[in-house]
Amino acid sequence: MAESITVQQLVDSLRQTFDLTLLAGGSGVTNRLTTSELNRPGLAMSGYFEHFAQRRVQILGNTETSYLMSLPDDVARQRMERLFEFAIPVFFVSSGNAPPPVFLEFAEAHHMPVYATQVPTSRFALRVAALMERLLAPETKIHGVLVDVHGLGTLLLGRSGVGKSECALELIERGHRLVADDVVVVQRMGKDQLLGRASDVLRFHMEIRGVGVIDIEALYGVNSIALEKDINLIVRLENWDQSKQYERLGLEQQTYAIFDVEIPEYVIPVEPGRNLAVLVEVAALTQRLKNQGINPATAFNEALIRRMSSPPQSAAG
Repeated sequence: MAESITVQQLVDSLRQTFDLTLLAGGSGVTNRLTTSELNRPGLAMSGYFEHFAQRRVQILGNTETSYLMSLPDDVARQRMERLFEFAIPVFFVSSGNAPPPVFLEFAEAHHMPVYATQVPTSRFALRVAALMERLLAPETKIHGVLVDVHGLGTLLLGRSGVGKSECALELIERGHRLVADDVVVVQRMGKDQLLGRASDVLRFHMEIRGVGVIDIEALYGVNSIALEKDINLIVRLENWDQSKQYERLGLEQQTYAIFDVEIPEYVIPVEPGRNLAVLVEVAALTQRLKNQGINPATAFNEALIRRMSSPPQSAAG
């Protein structure tokens, strides 16, 4: 779980999309950020510091910079002395604006980085908030295989050697997409949203016993892979246990919890001759129906009960 990131980590990620120019405070790039929420410090610059969200990324747009430029030098210096008493991690100046020299002077002295971008404020703020939400999202790693099956992110679980990778490979042969093999990185992006992806080292590769490591993108093309996918379904593969009672009707919905998010789970026993890929496809299609409010097992059971409860028809005589 990433409880915090440094300003440098955020800036490095933003540089992939935006050109950023360091204006002052470069010694503070190790300052840490703990929330994805942003703040525009217009009220603080006017002298009102009640409820000032000092720990957030601070964004100065047209309004804030024009206000600073309008202040007399002595007033501006007084406001900056008060503002920079707070432990502010970083400032971003958007829309091609340039803050006054007194602002940069205080930022440099207090080790608070100030970056400039030409990007409009609203667009830049949305991008920063989304990126920080991802960087700060709780994260864990799960041993399994994640495949996009009929639009559902399907996480295959089971002990080593049970056949997860071989099942996933057949699913890819049947037109579905690989997200991650062996190690699935799972992030909690919202209350009920789990996002899965591959590790940087193993991305788009699979280990097949007897063959070795294979490159799925090179073998099957770009349509056979996906960078990431929400986890919507879990299929647990396990060796057939004669003493265990497996689900026969499908009336009970099992779930598996990751980060306290309950994901529908199907347990499929593995036995020679069973086509696991087809069974996983059926599980995904069945769950997709359930997500639409249609449960075939429940409908069948209700129809059966009605039939058993109806009075017998008398024979025609």
